[in-house]
Amino acid sequence: MLLLALAPLPAWAHSFHVFALGDGDVIEGYAYFGGGARPHEAAFSVEDSTGKTLFTGKTNDEGEFRLKIDYLDDYTIRANTGDGHAASYVVKASELSDNLPKASAKSPATVSALPAGEDSDNDSTAFMSSSNQPAATQGTATSGDTQRITITPKQLSDLVSHAVAKQVNPLREQIVAYENKVRFSDIIGGLGIIIGIFGTIAWWQARSRVSTKSE
Repeated sequence: MLLLALAPLPAWAHSFHVFALGDGDVIEGYAYFGGGARPHEAAFSVEDSTGKTLFTGKTNDEGEFRLKIDYLDDYTIRANTGDGHAASYVVKASELSDNLPKASAKSPATVSALPAGEDSDNDSTAFMSSSNQPAATQGTATSGDTQRITITPKQLSDLVSHAVAKQVNPLREQIVAYENKVRFSDIIGGLGIIIGIFGTIAWWQARSRVSTKSE
């Protein structure tokens, strides 16, 4: 019974997972083991909604990856450590910017790598700098050293989406981590119930034998 109870634990501790988040035109995430450790340079690939592989690469030393996408689609990220551990995660189109063009047979989705671990605010800052440039060139109303900055509805939508993602994504990450802990608790609880049932049966049989001998 002891061996039966301990058998599932190593398998769970070495379970492999992938977690990813969409923010505008960027997908970032990481691979990790059930115990919390992360693989070094794990191989991963990105597929579109049709199953076509768009990108292959490796995570960094922290198990992280960061990707730039050009089209709106559902993206499946598959990772493996090369020793039998594999996992996948789907980033839905609803998590990405609505301003991206939808992928089609004539315009297939494309994926390119970005440096992992950078603050996504850098993208927003660069975006704002480039979007502000036309306003300055057009000579909008100024007062002293200040300028009136104008942005398009598309740019405003991207900024709002980025702000929302920045607040929501950490919560989603915590929920995924909590679910993994719950699964572990469920396994331990299930094993406890099984051991308790067999223990009760063994106790009842032993008591029956004692009663029979007494008679």
